[in-house]
Amino acid sequence: MKHKKTGRPAKEEKEKLCHSINLKLTEDDLKTIRKRAAKIGLTATQYARVMTLKGAIKSRFSVEELDLLRKIAGVANNVNQISKRLNTDLRRYSIEACGVVVQLKKFIDDSKEH
Repeated sequence: MKHKKTGRPAKEEKEKLCHSINLKLTEDDLKTIRKRAAKIGLTATQYARVMTLKGAIKSRFSVEELDLLRKIAGVANNVNQISKRLNTDLRRYSIEACGVVVQLKKFIDDSKEH
């Protein structure tokens, strides 16, 4: 009985990255590339490859946008928890609900400024 291979299928020969180009940079240039790459979630090598071949990189979301999305998700979670509590005891949690609404409005106003 043959052993069945598991895992990711092997790449075709034309898809393999098998050639390299040596690039000399100053320390400042390397820091700049690493910073730009990290900002969009790539390694310095991935960033250099895409920039060389395409001349530009389109980021899905900026770091600021991702931070804002995380904050909005947190507020949404709070709203869900509060709505559950409001269904059980309206008077007890109405002040907390108002606070979350104010917080959500602040996030929306801040996002409009960006």
